[in-house]
Amino acid sequence: MSTSDSRTATGTSAPPESTTKLPSFQEESPASEQQSIGSGTGSAAKGASRSPKKQSSDRPAETEKRGPRRVRLTLARLDPFSVMKLSFLVAIAIGIATVVAVVLLWNLVDAIGLWSQVDQLGRDLNGGEPLPFMEFFQFSKMVSYGTIVAVVNVVIITALGTLLAFLYNLVAALLGGLKMTFTDE
Repeated sequence: MSTSDSRTATGTSAPPESTTKLPSFQEESPASEQQSIGSGTGSAAKGASRSPKKQSSDRPAETEKRGPRRVRLTLARLDPFSVMKLSFLVAIAIGIATVVAVVLLWNLVDAIGLWSQVDQLGRDLNGGEPLPFMEFFQFSKMVSYGTIVAVVNVVIITALGTLLAFLYNLVAALLGGLKMTFTDE
Protein backbone atom coordinates (compact mmCIF):
# COMPACT_ATOMS: atom_id res chain seq x y z
CA MET A 1 0.00 0.00 0.00
CA SER A 2 1.53 3.35 -0.94
CA THR A 3 1.26 6.59 1.01
CA SER A 4 -1.24 8.09 -1.36
CA ASP A 5 -3.46 4.99 -0.94
CA SER A 6 -3.22 5.22 2.85
CA ARG A 7 -4.13 8.89 2.80
CA THR A 8 -7.17 8.33 0.62
CA ALA A 9 -8.21 5.43 2.84
CA THR A 10 -8.35 7.76 5.84
CA GLY A 11 -10.51 10.24 3.95
CA THR A 12 -7.98 13.00 3.27
CA SER A 13 -6.42 13.58 -0.06
CA ALA A 14 -2.85 14.77 -0.36
CA PRO A 15 -1.51 16.98 -3.13
CA PRO A 16 0.72 15.14 -5.60
CA GLU A 17 3.92 17.01 -4.69
CA SER A 18 3.71 15.98 -1.02
CA THR A 19 3.87 12.26 -1.91
CA THR A 20 7.26 12.68 -3.53
CA LYS A 21 8.76 14.42 -0.47
CA LEU A 22 7.86 11.71 2.03
CA PRO A 23 10.76 9.66 3.43
CA SER A 24 10.95 6.05 2.29
CA PHE A 25 10.49 4.54 5.75
CA GLN A 26 6.92 5.84 5.97
CA GLU A 27 5.96 4.01 2.80
CA GLU A 28 6.30 0.56 4.43
CA SER A 29 3.07 -1.13 5.27
CA PRO A 30 2.51 -2.90 8.56
CA ALA A 31 1.94 -6.19 6.69
CA SER A 32 5.40 -6.07 5.08
CA GLU A 33 6.87 -5.30 8.50
CA GLN A 34 5.20 -8.33 9.97
CA GLN A 35 6.55 -10.59 7.20
CA SER A 36 10.12 -9.33 7.48
CA ILE A 37 10.13 -9.65 11.27
CA GLY A 38 8.73 -13.16 11.20
CA SER A 39 11.04 -14.39 8.48
CA GLY A 40 14.27 -12.95 9.91
CA THR A 41 16.60 -14.96 12.06
CA GLY A 42 18.34 -13.35 15.00
CA SER A 43 18.01 -9.91 16.49
CA ALA A 44 19.83 -8.17 13.62
CA ALA A 45 17.10 -9.09 11.16
CA LYS A 46 14.38 -7.94 13.53
CA GLY A 47 16.03 -4.60 14.26
CA ALA A 48 16.87 -3.94 10.61
CA SER A 49 13.33 -4.48 9.42
CA ARG A 50 11.78 -2.04 11.85
CA SER A 51 11.12 1.46 10.66
CA PRO A 52 12.50 4.44 12.64
CA LYS A 53 8.94 5.62 13.24
CA LYS A 54 8.12 2.35 14.97
CA GLN A 55 11.21 2.59 17.19
CA SER A 56 10.30 6.10 18.33
CA SER A 57 6.87 4.88 19.39
CA ASP A 58 8.53 2.17 21.52
CA ARG A 59 10.72 4.65 23.42
CA PRO A 60 7.96 6.14 25.63
CA ALA A 61 7.02 2.61 26.69
CA GLU A 62 10.63 1.97 27.70
CA THR A 63 10.74 5.18 29.71
CA GLU A 64 7.58 4.23 31.56
CA LYS A 65 9.10 0.89 32.54
CA ARG A 66 12.27 2.45 33.96
CA GLY A 67 10.48 4.62 36.53
CA PRO A 68 11.47 8.08 37.70
CA ARG A 69 14.95 9.30 36.92
CA ARG A 70 17.09 10.39 39.87
CA VAL A 71 19.87 12.93 39.66
CA ARG A 72 22.30 13.51 42.52
CA LEU A 73 23.72 17.05 42.62
CA THR A 74 25.92 19.03 44.99
CA LEU A 75 25.29 22.66 45.83
CA ALA A 76 28.91 23.75 45.91
CA ARG A 77 28.64 27.56 45.83
CA LEU A 78 26.10 30.36 46.28
CA ASP A 79 26.60 33.64 44.46
CA PRO A 80 26.56 36.27 47.23
CA PHE A 81 25.24 39.00 44.93
CA SER A 82 22.23 36.92 43.82
CA VAL A 83 21.56 35.92 47.44
CA MET A 84 21.70 39.61 48.40
CA LYS A 85 19.17 40.51 45.68
CA LEU A 86 16.85 37.68 46.68
CA SER A 87 17.06 38.43 50.40
CA PHE A 88 16.43 42.12 49.69
CA LEU A 89 13.24 41.30 47.76
CA VAL A 90 12.09 38.90 50.48
CA ALA A 91 12.82 41.56 53.12
CA ILE A 92 10.79 44.14 51.16
CA ALA A 93 7.85 41.72 51.06
CA ILE A 94 8.17 41.09 54.81
CA GLY A 95 8.36 44.85 55.42
CA ILE A 96 5.19 45.52 53.46
CA ALA A 97 3.46 42.69 55.30
CA THR A 98 4.61 44.18 58.62
CA VAL A 99 3.11 47.61 57.87
CA VAL A 100 -0.13 46.09 56.59
CA ALA A 101 -0.36 43.87 59.68
CA VAL A 102 0.13 46.87 62.00
CA VAL A 103 -2.64 48.79 60.22
CA LEU A 104 -5.03 45.83 60.29
CA LEU A 105 -4.33 44.96 63.93
CA TRP A 106 -4.71 48.58 65.08
CA ASN A 107 -8.06 48.83 63.24
CA LEU A 108 -9.17 45.51 64.74
CA VAL A 109 -8.27 46.60 68.27
CA ASP A 110 -10.03 49.93 67.68
CA ALA A 111 -13.12 48.19 66.27
CA ILE A 112 -13.58 46.03 69.36
CA GLY A 113 -13.16 49.12 71.55
CA LEU A 114 -10.04 48.02 73.40
CA TRP A 115 -8.29 51.43 73.15
CA SER A 116 -11.23 53.23 74.78
CA GLN A 117 -11.46 50.59 77.52
CA VAL A 118 -7.72 50.87 78.28
CA ASP A 119 -8.03 54.66 78.32
CA GLN A 120 -11.02 54.52 80.67
CA LEU A 121 -9.20 52.07 82.98
CA GLY A 122 -6.18 54.40 83.03
CA ARG A 123 -8.39 57.40 83.88
CA ASP A 124 -10.02 55.46 86.70
CA LEU A 125 -6.64 54.49 88.16
CA ASN A 126 -5.08 57.94 87.68
CA GLY A 127 -7.81 60.03 89.27
CA GLY A 128 -9.57 61.11 86.06
CA GLU A 129 -6.39 62.07 84.20
CA PRO A 130 -5.44 60.14 81.01
CA LEU A 131 -2.34 58.00 81.18
CA PRO A 132 0.62 59.73 79.52
CA PHE A 133 1.73 56.68 77.47
CA MET A 134 -1.65 56.33 75.70
CA GLU A 135 -0.60 58.97 73.17
CA PHE A 136 1.94 56.46 71.79
CA PHE A 137 -0.93 54.21 70.66
CA GLN A 138 -2.44 56.64 68.14
CA PHE A 139 -2.92 55.32 64.62
CA SER A 140 -0.35 57.55 62.90
CA LYS A 141 2.31 56.78 65.50
CA MET A 142 1.72 53.04 65.30
CA VAL A 143 2.04 53.09 61.50
CA SER A 144 5.28 55.08 61.87
CA TYR A 145 6.63 52.49 64.32
CA GLY A 146 5.70 49.68 61.96
CA THR A 147 7.45 51.45 59.05
CA ILE A 148 10.62 51.97 61.11
CA VAL A 149 10.65 48.30 62.11
CA ALA A 150 10.13 47.30 58.45
CA VAL A 151 13.05 49.44 57.22
CA VAL A 152 15.36 48.08 59.93
CA ASN A 153 14.29 44.53 59.04
CA VAL A 154 15.08 45.14 55.35
CA VAL A 155 18.63 46.15 56.22
CA ILE A 156 19.14 43.30 58.69
CA ILE A 157 17.63 40.55 56.52
CA THR A 158 19.61 41.65 53.45
CA ALA A 159 22.87 41.78 55.39
CA LEU A 160 22.25 38.42 57.07
CA GLY A 161 21.37 36.73 53.78
CA THR A 162 24.57 37.96 52.16
CA LEU A 163 26.66 37.01 55.18
CA LEU A 164 25.14 33.53 55.24
CA ALA A 165 25.98 33.09 51.54
CA PHE A 166 29.63 33.91 52.25
CA LEU A 167 29.65 31.54 55.22
CA TYR A 168 28.06 28.77 53.17
CA ASN A 169 30.71 29.18 50.48
CA LEU A 170 33.45 28.84 53.09
CA VAL A 171 31.90 25.73 54.63
CA ALA A 172 31.17 24.21 51.21
CA ALA A 173 34.80 24.74 50.17
CA LEU A 174 35.92 22.80 53.24
CA LEU A 175 33.30 20.05 53.39
CA GLY A 176 32.11 19.73 49.81
CA GLY A 177 28.70 21.38 49.87
CA LEU A 178 25.13 20.20 50.25
CA LYS A 179 24.27 16.97 48.43
CA MET A 180 20.76 16.77 46.97
CA THR A 181 18.85 14.14 45.00
CA PHE A 182 16.25 15.26 42.44
CA THR A 183 13.63 13.07 40.75
CA ASP A 184 11.42 13.78 37.75
CA GLU A 185 8.21 12.26 39.11
